[in-house]
Amino acid sequence: MKIEVNKNSFQKGLNFLKEDDIIGPYINKLSPPKYKLDNNYFRSLCKYIIYQQLSIASASKTFDRFKNLITNIKPSILLKLDNDDLQNTGISRRKVEYLKELSRNFIRNNYYKDIDKKTNEEIIKCLSKIKGVGSWTSEMFLIFTLGRIDVFSLKDIGLLNGLKTVFKLSDRPSITNAELLIKRWSPYKTLAALYLWKIIDGDDFNW
Repeated sequence: MKIEVNKNSFQKGLNFLKEDDIIGPYINKLSPPKYKLDNNYFRSLCKYIIYQQLSIASASKTFDRFKNLITNIKPSILLKLDNDDLQNTGISRRKVEYLKELSRNFIRNNYYKDIDKKTNEEIIKCLSKIKGVGSWTSEMFLIFTLGRIDVFSLKDIGLLNGLKTVFKLSDRPSITNAELLIKRWSPYKTLAALYLWKIIDGDDFNW
């Protein structure tokens, strides 16, 4: 079954956030964020492993080279690729190891076919058992693969910078403080995150 962004929840979230004293004034000046869901679980997790700790522009280029190397992104195919060929796309040696471990894990666990039936917390716990897949990668999977509407990555520097901007803070908030600040946006924290990325980057971005 193809997973799509729930348009009704999306609109409710927009209306909810527009009334917020902190982020509402920004939302009323910006166009709604646009993003598409990638329902290929394995491919999307490969993508966000590659995106870890890189700028969006750099990560996007590396992922494009990765897709040119392996046009049919499947665990069995990735496992057969030479590590040097993968590194030549710009992927670090450590991330190559992570991608190979992800491949083995997907095969062992039957491609996580029913993972969409789990809660956000269960999914993060499940995926974080895979070497190289931490909370940030799991949260990107929740947002951009499963379309979950109430997710916010407290380890994303861009989002923390966005909180600094909209709350007019002198410094970037700690993870603990950020967790308190974003409670006001539940159950639509994903939409707030999308707007914070737009506020920081100036436009929609190629996730």
